Amino acid sequence: KITRKCCCSFDRKHSRSKRLDIMQTLIFTILALTLIGNTTAVLPFAVAKAEADEDVLYLLGQNTVLGGSADPEITSQCFTYYTPLLNQISLNFSVQYELCVTAAAQAATELSASAAQNRATLVNETTAICNAFASCNSNSESNNLDFLNCYATAASADINEIFIISTSASNAALSWKSGLQQISDTEQICQNNAQQTYSTQTTKTYKELYACFTNGLPTASTSTIAVKT
Repeated sequence: KITRKCCCSFDRKHSRSKRLDIMQTLIFTILALTLIGNTTAVLPFAVAKAEADEDVLYLLGQNTVLGGSADPEITSQCFTYYTPLLNQISLNFSVQYELCVTAAAQAATELSASAAQNRATLVNETTAICNAFASCNSNSESNNLDFLNCYATAASADINEIFIISTSASNAALSWKSGLQQISDTEQICQNNAQQTYSTQTTKTYKELYACFTNGLPTASTSTIAVKT
């Protein structure tokens, strides 16, 4: 009888442990699907969020041990409390990411406008040079000597202008190239910071969610969640 009682006790503990394992697996699966399911935004934000979610799942898998109560009521309360917080973090990430994209687009527009002004200036300068030679060509009554002297005079007067145009065009090209690179680098840094903030806040909130399964909902004095908007 004693042996049978111990066996039953072991079976009950084993059964409870198995239920907890199943519950833990289910919870982690739900959280993973929640992360993946939120990647409904238009590319490239969806790609960035998916990468951030992979970081979150990795951190959770490395640093978090699921456990606590398998009480459905407590579990439901915890999800009800923390799901809006997680959604807000995701929304903040989306907003911050779009701000990065918008700022880069605005900077690119301004750079293009500056390049267009430089282009118009170069076109006007080269047109003036071409007109000087066209004037020589249009004088059909001039003899060969007058024609050659006209070209020599126009070329001599325009040598300095051509050098200035060459230098201006070269500098404008370098400025355009470096400007585009700076815009790209700034956008990437902005997006990386947004992704890091998302990963950090999401991981922290999920860990607090896990703690909720054990300790119940946090009180106003013990809750440390602060979601920036």
